Amino acid sequence: MEADSSNDYDDPNWEQAGAHADPQDLAGPGAHGRLECHVSKPQKEGEGTQNAYVSYVVITDTDFKSFQSSHSEVRRRFTDFVFLYKTLAREYPQCAVPPLPDKHNMAYVRGDRFGPDFTNRRAFSLQRFLERLTLHPVLRRATILTLFLESSDWNAIMKSRPTRGMSGSDSGSNSVLESWTDGFLNAFTKPHRTDKRFQDVNDRAKKLDDDLGTVSKTVARVAKREGDLEGDYADLATQYQKLAALEPGVQDELTKFATSVQSTSEGWKELKDHTDQDYLGSLKDMESYIGSVRSLLKTREQKQLDFEGLTDYLNKAAQERDTVASHGSVGASGFLRQKIEDVRGVDHEQSRRERQRKLGVQISRLTTEVETAKKTTEAFDEEVMKEVGDFERIKAVEFRSTLGGLADANIAFFQNNIGIWERFVQDLEKQQAQSGTQQVEQ
Repeated sequence: MEADSSNDYDDPNWEQAGAHADPQDLAGPGAHGRLECHVSKPQKEGEGTQNAYVSYVVITDTDFKSFQSSHSEVRRRFTDFVFLYKTLAREYPQCAVPPLPDKHNMAYVRGDRFGPDFTNRRAFSLQRFLERLTLHPVLRRATILTLFLESSDWNAIMKSRPTRGMSGSDSGSNSVLESWTDGFLNAFTKPHRTDKRFQDVNDRAKKLDDDLGTVSKTVARVAKREGDLEGDYADLATQYQKLAALEPGVQDELTKFATSVQSTSEGWKELKDHTDQDYLGSLKDMESYIGSVRSLLKTREQKQLDFEGLTDYLNKAAQERDTVASHGSVGASGFLRQKIEDVRGVDHEQSRRERQRKLGVQISRLTTEVETAKKTTEAFDEEVMKEVGDFERIKAVEFRSTLGGLADANIAFFQNNIGIWERFVQDLEKQQAQSGTQQVEQ
């Protein structure tokens, strides 16, 4: 297909199983496999009002057939990203949905959340969030993501979506309470059967999280030193400017030197901004992403505990049924029951048959629930392993990209520095040559 083709996605030349398509992605990104998002141009909206906020330009270029156009450009605010995240987390519980940057940032306390440092840092994080979604074989096909990236009426979508995605608010609140209760109780319980696959994944995730924390602290020190050098070079340039005013004989040379030093200071600032806002931010974001994976592992463990708990209930019910069927004693509770039945004049045989019947019904119900829980647990296990594979792939892509970006920023900085000082030396030599020529002529 020609590079300058139109957006006719129905063209038969648009294949759906490209060489770079993900194995699990049945829809396929196509032979071209391109879904690229770029977040930039933070802009303050509602200036002078209490509801001021920052919006970001989201540019999307794609050849996915589910999009109306191959290029779209929309403005979104942070709460729009939050809605997208919450919707994906609710509709895809089997996925470790990449997290958003933390809203409870100190910038909100200090009041500088509209400053360029904060907004640029957030723009980088939001872009990484979208890049992770576009690399995920399931989430990149989500309808809500497509709407987020290209809809011109996003507010209307947010207003209409909750009624569909959150039907039954009462049941939703109950499920949250049940999940919290289960999580609290299961926090003190460990599964009887531990799966080595998930234990290894959890150990690797914890180790990576610890290592990233160490690297983050080191990179933060590097960024601080780059910032210190920026300030030192700026101060040095200022002092040379003052010195030039006091030395008319070498004023031109000192002024050019001060200009070169100031340009070097600006280069340090650009490098520091990239190290701090982009690369250090990527390490923090990866730590949060690891947290999402570990939360998914916790959810899997809770499902395993639910299955084991149901199995225990079933075994106890079956054991009690067998005991009742053999006219055996069922312990202190059975002894008390018999005494109460004697007082009430209840027929023991009839009572035993009734208990047998109830236990049979209970066992039948528990058997069905155990089978369902077993299938759910096994299916969820497989989904989690797929998710771990997706995380490893996305992590590798992101590490290569961020490290490459850091390397490019350093290369650009040093190349720019070489150019600055080579030009200074050339200007100085040229000026010296001109001075020598003038002296000879005199």
